[in-house]
Amino acid sequence: MKMRQRMKKHSMKFISLFLSIFLWAYVLNSEKVRFEKTLMLEYILPEDMMFAVKAPKEVTFIIEGPRAFVRSIVDREDHLVIDLNRANSKRELSFNVDINPAQLALPFGMVVERVSPRRIPIRLERKASKIVPLRAQFIGNLPEKLSLIKPELQPSEVEVYGPRSVIASLKYLPTRPIDLEPLVGQENVPVEVALSDDRLSLPSDSKVTFKYQLKATSGNLTLKDIPIKFLTRSKINDTKIKFATLKLLVPEKVLKNRSKISSTIQVWADIPENAKGQVTVPLKVVLPPSMHLLEISPKTIIVNIQ
Repeated sequence: MKMRQRMKKHSMKFISLFLSIFLWAYVLNSEKVRFEKTLMLEYILPEDMMFAVKAPKEVTFIIEGPRAFVRSIVDREDHLVIDLNRANSKRELSFNVDINPAQLALPFGMVVERVSPRRIPIRLERKASKIVPLRAQFIGNLPEKLSLIKPELQPSEVEVYGPRSVIASLKYLPTRPIDLEPLVGQENVPVEVALSDDRLSLPSDSKVTFKYQLKATSGNLTLKDIPIKFLTRSKINDTKIKFATLKLLVPEKVLKNRSKISSTIQVWADIPENAKGQVTVPLKVVLPPSMHLLEISPKTIIVNIQ
């Protein structure tokens, strides 16, 4: 009997404690609080229009309601879409768009006290396009004794889209700075066009390449008797010259292994297909990326082909 009374007494204490915690949590979560919810704005522009002045990118709602719902609203990824085709049915270039508090869906008991900004000024401008030349910009330096020759941007001009007032004053577009130091060992690199205004845009398929050649201003190594290899399907009857002499610019660390340099170099005579008789063929040199050709002798050879 005493055991039952003790269990009943402890059960009542547990129930009282549980009810106390429940009531405390209920009162705490029912307490009204004020908080902010910031939404990103997305605009749908008419096809032939652009912003003349950048429009606000976000709007803030001041909300009041039970604490219990605050986290679910704050953590929610909301955004507002503003269709300027509907908001500007009269096709005006300057007008305002009102933000309606009801545009933000809220649980029962939550209310929007204020919206900032409540009214968004919109300034539009006709869209235009123009073909403008490109201009390369550089940073850094080439290794000593190397110079840049035949630099070329392909294409040399691009079509750019943007607000009519910006497009009208546009004379050229620069590239993003091209670092000269990594150019060694290559013949072309992709580059990006630098747009001075984020309202400007290029066609999605625009690709610009910087093509160039590097020339050694002086050499530090001369190699003689490099065998000439022939690239042909025809039978070569006779050629008097079978070796070439090269003047090169070689990095100092490569120059230390001078005995291995010749094995990394190839000289080719590319015979034209279907060539017959006596043919003058230019010589081509294949070098490792770190080496640079200053001079080849001879530049061409005469080959008799059957």
